Amino acid sequence: MLKLLFNSYLLGSIPFAYIFAWQWRKVDIRRIGSENVGTTNVFKQIGVLPGMLTAVCDAGKGIIAVMLGNTLAVGGEFIALPMAMIGHNWPVWLGFHGGGGLATFIGGMLVISKWWIILILLGVWGIAYLVMKSHDRSAFVACSLSPIILGTLHSSWSYFLFGVGSSLVVGIKRLFSIKKNRRLLELNNRVNSV
Repeated sequence: MLKLLFNSYLLGSIPFAYIFAWQWRKVDIRRIGSENVGTTNVFKQIGVLPGMLTAVCDAGKGIIAVMLGNTLAVGGEFIALPMAMIGHNWPVWLGFHGGGGLATFIGGMLVISKWWIILILLGVWGIAYLVMKSHDRSAFVACSLSPIILGTLHSSWSYFLFGVGSSLVVGIKRLFSIKKNRRLLELNNRVNSV
């Protein structure tokens, strides 16, 4: 089990956003845009093709983690995917400065869930975004609801607990981002009032 945790974390830690940003523009993705080492920041700051490659590779980390978990332990996929997401969000190679974990989560869900349940989760996030107009806050709302959605639609406590674990990984990252953005806004307001 420890080997599964370790390997899933290391797999998730591969910083594709950083790699593709550096290959395309020779920039550190942690220093531009939202400073997030993830798909959305690469799309916005580097371009569509590197953004697509980042999305596919980050989702691939989730897929491989689930497959690895399936082969090593009963129910291992429910442990491997959140560990890969932790690796993605806090990669050892980049001083624990990573992405948000959503693409990795979706990739893993493609293997362990039904496609229409993934669409429901994305729909909840999309509706929350339309209402709140905030990437981080809407993702936090979707995370908060996903354990209930997963547990109910799969009629499974395992999926509920998996949803709790995955939501915590994404939600904690989003809370940090919300706090950071609030501090930047307050600083900007102070500078403008001087």
